[in-house]
Formats: sequence, structure tokens, C-alpha cells
Amino acid sequence: MFGGALVTNSAASGRGDGLDGFIPEGVASLESILCTEELYRRPPRPPDYETENRALVALAQALADSPRTILQSLADTILDVFRADSAGVSLLTKEDGGRRFFWPAIAGKWKPYIGGGTPRNFGPCGDVLDRNCPLLMRHVERRYPYFQPVAPPVEECLLVPFYVQGKAVGTIWAVAHDQRRKFDAEDQRLMSSLGTFASSAYQILASLESLSDEIVERKRAQDDLGRNHDLLETRVTERTAELKEANEDLRALSAQIQQAQDEERRRLGRELHDSAGQLLAAIKMNLAEVLAKPLSTEVSRPISDISNLVDQATREIRTVSYLLHPPLLEMAGLASALRFYIDGFAERSKIAVEVDIPQRFDRLNDAIEIALFRVAQECLTNIHRHSGSGTASIRIAQVDGVMEMQVRDAGKGIPAEKQVAQNASGGVGFRGMRERISQLGGSLDIQSGPNGTVVTTRIPVPKATIAANEDTAVA
Repeated sequence: MFGGALVTNSAASGRGDGLDGFIPEGVASLESILCTEELYRRPPRPPDYETENRALVALAQALADSPRTILQSLADTILDVFRADSAGVSLLTKEDGGRRFFWPAIAGKWKPYIGGGTPRNFGPCGDVLDRNCPLLMRHVERRYPYFQPVAPPVEECLLVPFYVQGKAVGTIWAVAHDQRRKFDAEDQRLMSSLGTFASSAYQILASLESLSDEIVERKRAQDDLGRNHDLLETRVTERTAELKEANEDLRALSAQIQQAQDEERRRLGRELHDSAGQLLAAIKMNLAEVLAKPLSTEVSRPISDISNLVDQATREIRTVSYLLHPPLLEMAGLASALRFYIDGFAERSKIAVEVDIPQRFDRLNDAIEIALFRVAQECLTNIHRHSGSGTASIRIAQVDGVMEMQVRDAGKGIPAEKQVAQNASGGVGFRGMRERISQLGGSLDIQSGPNGTVVTTRIPVPKATIAANEDTAVA
């Protein structure tokens, strides 16, 4: 934490607000501890969009399940995703007009410092808001003496501001206490993404706190006056409706996150195919021209090996591009995309997959098709990684206006303790699938035993789609 309980201790000794705007003599300059440019000099680690997506979906679920602990869930997520030593959330105080920062949530080695804070006008978080951009700092104790007793000390810290309706309310941050962890540009991108979520989470949390305060005040008025029962009941009903609307906004936010992830996968898939794929094709053509010329064995053999490696890289890029977003899903629809994906999966995993899709299978809307494809993809991945099954089957059918997909394996089943968790809220993968399906008004059911697992997905098909299919059938 930035400052621990030092502001509290200063207040007890009579200095208190004296730290606000007070800069001791002899401290290092801000520029001497800033190293933000290092974010762009260091080789960035590759983006892990799957982990990022799962973290955001898990945070959205945590906000829906237990909104008053969302800031701690956010700190725990930052610590885990960034592999940092400490992480936390800084908020401006309200009672004194935002003259101080306090820390409602911290994870990692600095967790004992929850509740402390630092001045707004002389601290790392204040510098971040003043510059209105993410900052990377090292050895903050050189500029801010109140960090000197805080252990373990800071090697590097990455801080990102977040705003609510254009107003600065705080920062989120990750800390490395030694030189083993160095932050880079990918960390900044991911922290900014979490900062966007933090802004929405804080706004919902503030609404809940406002609701709680108003309910308490209304109940006190009811006890004192005894005649405001009807008014209080009306207000509670109104606020409950507002809370329901806030939860709906949260679900909409989760849907936007998933849509953004789908769009990013589509973009990356196309970029891999169109850019890297074309470069490899050009390299292959040049190698072919070289090999067509008379060459010695010592020269032709390594060139031939390079040509084979280019072929292998091309196949890998095509596979990764397809896994990110199968183009057949847009061009030919779910049935064709699934059959193509399953053929590749069976070849890679050596798992025999039986497919039962009606011969005449009309197009569905984009949201339903991509949801069913992602569920099938997640299920087959789980079968390959965890079930030990050598076979699997996928069956899709439309019954009474409901599209049903069943994915089955003959593996060892899900352990009993994990089944309890999955039936409650699901693991990260199942939670994301359930969230995606529920947004379409559908359901996802998991049945598992010693003879295998069955995952059944049901999604109501819009009447317009059914009518269009019936018209096509008549034609």
C-alpha cells in the first residue's frame, strides 16, 4: 500500500492535514523515480486474451453476487493476472473533499496496510491523477519519505487512474517488491482494461451504498414518526427497482465485454491470416525459387529444412487464426464451422468425435451461432485436458422453438467437490459459458458421473428465425 497507516499516525501527532501539499526539503524529484518509458522499451509479453476474458467475466459475476466486496475481488484479480507481489485500489476521501487517498482493498504482501492512506497533493496516486495517465515508478521512498518504514519496499509500481462520469475517484495499482517482475506495455494495456471495469464497478458500488444509506434513513424516520410506513415502502420499492436496473446494466456491461472480446478475436484472427500468413507465403515462394536452382547438398539441405519450417508455421498460424475466430462461422454458419473445427480438433487431439447435426440446418442469428460454437469449443477443450476420454459426441437439434446442443464424453467425470462448485456458479470457463447463454435467455446444464459428462445447452430461437426457416422449407 502507498503509505500504510502513516497518514493516520501523522494526524495523531498533530501534523494530520499538514501533509497535504507539503513537500519536505531534500526529497528526490518526481522525474527521478518515473520510468514509464521503460514500458515501451521492454519486450512486451504476448497478450493472453483468454485469461483476460475469464478475469473480466469472473469480476462481473463477483459484482453481481457480492457487490460490497468487489473492490477486494478486483485487487485479488490484479494480483493474480499480473503475477505481482502486491496490488490494490486507492480512492479519494469524500468527507474532506478528496484531500486524501485511502485504501479499501489490498492483496498480496501489503494486505496488512488496508485502511491507511496518503495525501492527495504529495503521493504517487495524486501524481497519476495530475498527469491523467498511467505511470510506472521505482523506489517511491526516495521522493515520499513516509514510505521508508513500509516493508517490503517498492522496486516498481504500475498505477492507472480511473474516472466515474469524468471525475477522478482513484487509481488501481500493482507492485513488484524485487527485480524478478518487470512491467511492460502489455501490463499497461491490461491494467487500463481493468481500470475501465473498476470505474463501472465503483459507480455501481456507490449506487448500492447510496441505496443502503437511504434505506437506513427511511427506517429511522419510520421509527420516529410512525406514520411514514407507506412512503418508506414506496421508496424502498423504487430503490429496489433501481437496483434491479443496476444489475441489468451490469449484465449489459458483461455482454459488452464478451462482444469486445469476440471482436478482438475476429480482428486478431484476420490479422494473423492476412498479414503473417501472406509474409510466410512470400517467404515460401522465394525459397522455392532458390531450391529450383542448382545448389550443393550443403546449401540445399538447410534451405529445404527452412521451407518445411515455413510450412509448419503456416499451418500453426492457420490453426490459431481459426481458433480465435472461424471465418466459416460468418460465411457458412454454425454447422459448417463446427464440422470443420471438429475435424481439426480430432486430428490434433486424437479424440474421435461423432457429430449429429441435421442435414438441413438453417442459419441462426450471429449471437446464437457464436454462443453455441464457443460452448462446443470450451467443452471439447475440457474433454481433451481433463476427461481422459478417447471419444466425444456433439448433437444439435431444434425442438419446439428451442435450439439444443448436447456435448458428451466417456471420460472419468468431474470430481464431486468440483461438481458442487460448478452447479453453484461454475468454474471460470463454465461461468463464462453460462453468462453468455443466459444473456440469450437460455440455460446450460452439466451432468457428470464415473461414466462421463454431458453438457446440455438450450437457447430459445427467435420467432423471426423460425418463420424464415419454415418459409425456406416451403420454397
